[in-house]
Amino acid sequence: MIKVGSLEHVAVAYRDTDAAAQWFCDVLGFEIIFKAVHPSFGVNFFFVKDPAGTGLIEIIPMPPGDDTKLKDFSVSHVHLAFDVEDMDEAVATLEAHGVEMEGPPAKMGENTLLFFRDPEGAPLQFVQRPKPLK
Repeated sequence: MIKVGSLEHVAVAYRDTDAAAQWFCDVLGFEIIFKAVHPSFGVNFFFVKDPAGTGLIEIIPMPPGDDTKLKDFSVSHVHLAFDVEDMDEAVATLEAHGVEMEGPPAKMGENTLLFFRDPEGAPLQFVQRPKPLK
């Protein structure tokens, strides 16, 4: 059996990697911890770290000629989820930044969930739980 430690990162391809990295920093409080020019595409790619310092997202360039639209992915099929302590504050911050939301926060048992989109339409979620799953 392979001995896996933890999830190291997830990667999402964007048409404008610079704008995507900046959005994660400005709106969600992430920090750019690595930036380099992608050797195949000649544009920047990034690793951004979440505010808790436990999760990484690699922001990679969409391959030239790929017409995939992130907004075409349903939030029920794939999404990146982030825990929040205060859903009302999270919603207010998203609204202040003009972020597209998939509807109001919804209760699922004791949890509150909110689906929203980043500027290129990638499906994201905020989760507020009374007790973390960790």
